Amino acid sequence: MILVTGGAGYIGCVLVERLLEEKNKVRIYDKLYFGAEGLNRVIDKIELIQGDVRSFDERVLEDVDGVMHLGSLSNDPTAEFDPKANWGINFEGTLKVAEACKRKKIKRFTFASTCAITGFHLEGIATEDWPSNPQSEYARSKLEAENELKKLASKDFCPIILRQATVYGFSPRMRYDLVVNTFVKDAFKKGRLTVFHGGEMWRPLVDVNDVAMAHILCMKAPEEKIKGKIFHVVHNNFRILELAHWIKEILRPYRNIEVDVVFGSTEYRSYRVNGSALQGALGFTPGTSIKDSVEKIFNILSTGQYNDFDNPRYYNIEWMKLLAEMSRRLEKIGQVF
Repeated sequence: MILVTGGAGYIGCVLVERLLEEKNKVRIYDKLYFGAEGLNRVIDKIELIQGDVRSFDERVLEDVDGVMHLGSLSNDPTAEFDPKANWGINFEGTLKVAEACKRKKIKRFTFASTCAITGFHLEGIATEDWPSNPQSEYARSKLEAENELKKLASKDFCPIILRQATVYGFSPRMRYDLVVNTFVKDAFKKGRLTVFHGGEMWRPLVDVNDVAMAHILCMKAPEEKIKGKIFHVVHNNFRILELAHWIKEILRPYRNIEVDVVFGSTEYRSYRVNGSALQGALGFTPGTSIKDSVEKIFNILSTGQYNDFDNPRYYNIEWMKLLAEMSRRLEKIGQVF
């Protein structure tokens, strides 16, 4: 059995479906911040446990053969909104799950980290051994978790760190706060793409299905090739302005799209990463193109699905703010009664 923490999330829902296609038994451990609707297609085929990695109970690991640890606050805005939760989940929670795995002699442990650890590099394409330059509390929490996981590596514990590029593509737990997905949403809704900061910044990008496959392959690979190693999971690097024009061209058969460029302050994140180490270790290169993903999302939107774009569930920070506001209101009601 495979345990997927954060299995009800954007990447998790896709990963779980892929695991089931490969005939794995799957258990999900998730706080369900965003509910479990993204698992509707597989809910009768999985075991779902609601819980928080900050108070992880190792009994969840009974009969588990490997762990894919996705559970975290997943971007800069959510980390900045609640720094305490960011550290507690992304760093302390990760260590609690990993240490429990080591005690239970569950060797395989994949960790969903981030290429944002690379930070800011104007020149060159970063490999996994480049100096880290995190620009946010989110990236710092992931880097500290990586460092501790490497220390835990032993004959009884085989952690693999996957630094995921900015993810794109369709998921049953859809997000529109990721750059490619945002552009497709705006193309469908408004026929206009807005590029900020002149669009000069670079981003490494990868499709959600390729991220899922990287985790799965790490469960199967020979231990000597992966234990304690860091791998970039990236399809390609794109300058944001060029990305917008590429998406405009992809969607030309469907709709006429305009690109607006806003100049002004400089974006502090601009970096490119090299993914050849993953190819060398696993024989795998993420290959799902921007074109394939953009067309898939646009066609799904055209059927009337997932196009209630004002729903805060599609935007991690907006949903987090909504939950915080609801919590404050309930506290006030409790004080009254």
